[in-house]
Amino acid sequence: MERRAAPLFVLVAASLLAACDTPSTRVLVENRSGAVVYRARWHAVSFDAPLAPGASSEPADTVPASETPAWAVLAPGFDPATPDATPPSLVVVRSRAGFAVGLNQTLTIPVDDATFAGDCAAGDPLDQAEADFLTTRVFADLFAGRRYDAATCTVR
Repeated sequence: MERRAAPLFVLVAASLLAACDTPSTRVLVENRSGAVVYRARWHAVSFDAPLAPGASSEPADTVPASETPAWAVLAPGFDPATPDATPPSLVVVRSRAGFAVGLNQTLTIPVDDATFAGDCAAGDPLDQAEADFLTTRVFADLFAGRRYDAATCTVR
């Protein structure tokens, strides 16, 4: 009897494995703000292509994660059709709450004033310590050699 059970087990196991899909956990950024989202980061994923208002990024592969904050750099007045141009201004913002994603899910991070804090135009600037963290650690390449004033959302 054992000899007959082995081929049956192999057949059942093979059919179960064939029915499994490769897990696909993804994240994307949706720009619901009135400014261009110049850059964004969440967990270990960077979104480096400018997103016009109303646009969404391509979904990026990620791993399941518990609630983790997201950060973005807005570029009011920037034309995303000219990605090599220098934005006239930059505004750093952070999510008001963390975002989580489970296995085989796609997380959408909406960037707008309801979900993100830090936009002075909305009357909601970050404190200077948090802005310094974002400009010297998270988006250091954008702010190298410059100082960001969180109270006015300006770069000096």
